[in-house]
Amino acid sequence: MKNTTNKEKEWYDNPDLITTMLIGVIILSIILSQSFAIRNHLDTGTILRSILNHNSLYLLALVYFIFIKTKIGKRYFHFLNIFISIVFCLTTIASMFTIFQSFGLSSLINLALNIVMTIYFIYVFIRDTVIGTELKINEAPMDEVNNNQYFYAIIGLIVVSLVVALISASTFDGIVIALLDAIYYCLFARYIFLYKEFQDGKKIVRKVEEKKEKGNEEKEETKQVVKELKDEKKKDTSTKKGKKTDAKTKEEK
Repeated sequence: MKNTTNKEKEWYDNPDLITTMLIGVIILSIILSQSFAIRNHLDTGTILRSILNHNSLYLLALVYFIFIKTKIGKRYFHFLNIFISIVFCLTTIASMFTIFQSFGLSSLINLALNIVMTIYFIYVFIRDTVIGTELKINEAPMDEVNNNQYFYAIIGLIVVSLVVALISASTFDGIVIALLDAIYYCLFARYIFLYKEFQDGKKIVRKVEEKKEKGNEEKEETKQVVKELKDEKKKDTSTKKGKKTDAKTKEEK
């Protein structure tokens, strides 16, 4: 039954497939960006800066998605999420500084995208952890926005960012990298969306189980009360019979 259900799922509703696709896109993006840099005869310093600035984020995300597929990653899943949320925060801060260096529509959209992605990731993955409880994330204003609204807001920002990047791109290399970046963000947003759906599903199941347990407890209590009432009736009946027997005995005497 489980296998049949998994097969019936569309690819965009399959978390395992989404993470596998993310790993593939990240590896492809790293390889292509470095091969483009070498083909364009860029100096070693420029290539290293590319690795540190652009590909370092991909490398960290790659480590994250590979780890969550292992037993160790599943055991320390919440710690990995905290690590990635810190990476998102640092990326957002870096994109803020980018605005001061090169102010434009592209940098503004990238900043907005990074801010929303950071908030979305923290809202879904950190909210129910010990840190999230202590920080009272569930009481923050971002909790007012639901899962669908976050997801489609990010998709909208990705589309606008891609259009701007394609318009400003002057080479084939830039177009390919822009497309891969858009695919990466779309898949990452979908991954977050599916995890939130999974969390909500677990909460619903837990509530149903709690209601069943309460129902069973109430049934047991009702049975106990009925049993006690029956016992009391039996006692009353036996007492009345005893009194009648005593009365007959006295009359006979």
